[in-house]
This record gives sequence, structure tokens and C-alpha cells, in this order.
Amino acid sequence: MKSTLSVLIIASYILCCLRLRARPWNYFHINVRHFCRQRGIFSKIELDQMIPVRWRLHQQYLDDEYVPEQFPVFLKPEWGQNSVGIERADNEHQFLVKSRRLKSGPVQYMVQQAAPESREFEIFTTFVGDRTVPDFVTVTETLNSTGRYPINGINNEDSRYSDITNMLTPSELTRISSHVREVGQFGQSRLSVRANSIQQLIDGDFHIIEINLFTPMPIHLMDDSYSVWHRLRSALVASWSLAKVTEAMGKLRDTPAIFTRMTLYGRKQQAMQQAALQQSSMAAPGAGQLQSGGKKCGSAVNTQLT
Repeated sequence: MKSTLSVLIIASYILCCLRLRARPWNYFHINVRHFCRQRGIFSKIELDQMIPVRWRLHQQYLDDEYVPEQFPVFLKPEWGQNSVGIERADNEHQFLVKSRRLKSGPVQYMVQQAAPESREFEIFTTFVGDRTVPDFVTVTETLNSTGRYPINGINNEDSRYSDITNMLTPSELTRISSHVREVGQFGQSRLSVRANSIQQLIDGDFHIIEINLFTPMPIHLMDDSYSVWHRLRSALVASWSLAKVTEAMGKLRDTPAIFTRMTLYGRKQQAMQQAALQQSSMAAPGAGQLQSGGKKCGSAVNTQLT
């Protein structure tokens, strides 16, 4: 479904841009003000500093000194999408083993405190220009019955999505979108948050676990209860709103090549991981044999979804 939705959204977005005479290639610059030019990514650490303290979870780079006081914690790559590379440590022993392995790899990792709330929600919004009222907003609950602290994402077969937007009144949606606006001025974004109830989400009693600014998918389209017609109509509404955001940007000047730099960053990280894997294989006493310390060859770069 993911690939079909991506094609649907891209095609409908381009058509909407043509209708509005907007420049569809400006899509990647919608959130350019939050792009880290020095590193060539949307830095999770920098975005984390934008979050008001009452919604912020402790997050920092992995280093040799830090050991969390409470568990579980999540180990995340500095930049990534769809939860790829995220691992969870449920106790100090797991944390020390995983952090030692990840720190020796080529990818910069961070550690994030687990949110104490029990339910997970995705808030997708678009804001046209400098307006403070959203042009489009959806709220989707992420469901997963495998445990209290799952690593949810569209690549996780146990993650399911339920669009609850229609359960909320216009005033409640406005309150929720005002929370997003308080975090930052985003043309489009998807915030992953945890709250104990829908009412607490409305009241702003939650923690933010992720801010998605680079090509965030309108995740409500992943709701399995949608009919084909409903999904098509919802994709067109979302695309029309994104086209309006793009139109309001006008002609851009002196902007970084975000898509190119993000693509090169991803390829560089992949190449570094492959090189580290090859070095690990060459250093091993034999293919598939255990190295001293009890780790299998190649485990130093095992950052797949768990």
C-alpha cells in the first residue's frame, strides 16, 4: 500500500500544482528554514531544541559517559525515516551492549527517553504562508498490540493506523494544530506524540517523540478502513493543500539543494555501513564464526527495525 499511496500523492500533488501554477519542485523546500545547511540534514537534535520543555523528552547524542537512569530508552540515528535503524534498550545491560556497538559504527546515534504515556498519535498539518490557522489537519492514532513501547512505523507490520479526525470538532482540531504551531512554523509536518487519552491530546498534555519535516506522509491514508474512493478523495484534499503551501512560497532564492543533499547523505551513510560490514567480515576469524566477546560477524552495523 505504501508505494501505491506514494505514487497517488505525488501524481495528485503535481496536478494540483499545475492547476495553481505553483512550482512542484519547491516541495522539498517547504521547511527550508529548519534545514541544517552545515550537516545537510534536518537534524533531530536541533529540532528537539525547538520543542517546549513541557512536551520535550530527554534526548542526546550517545557518548562514553552517559547511562540513562530510567528504562526503556530508544536509540535513534541522527537522521532517518520510517523508524529504520531505531532500537530499544529495556535495561542497563542492553543499553551498554547496543550503545557500544552503535558508537563503533559509521552512523551518529542518539538516545531518547521513552514517553510515559500509553497511546500514540500522529498529527499532520499544513500551514499556508504565515497563517496561524492550518489549511489542513488530520489526527491519526497508531495502534500496536505487541507491547507498551513498540517501535511503530509504516515498515512495522504490527503497526496499524486509525484516522480519528472525524471524532474531533473543528475547535478541538484548532487547539491541536495550535500546539503544532507553538513548536515551530512548519509549512507541512507530522508530529508523533504520546498521550494517555484524546482529551489530553487536545489539552496539550503529551510528549513529542518525533518531528517529521522531510516529505512526511499524510499517515491517515494508511487507515485500513478507508474505501478506495475515500482514500483517493483524502489524497486529493491533502495534495491540494500542499499545492497551496507551495504556491504561497513563490520564487525561491539562495536555497540549498535539499533533495540532492539528503539523497547524498543517505547514500553516504549506506556506503559507510557497507564498508564497516566488509571490514568486520575481513577481521572475523571465519565466516559466521563468533568473534571474541561473543558477537557475530557484522553485528556492529545491525541497525534494522526491531
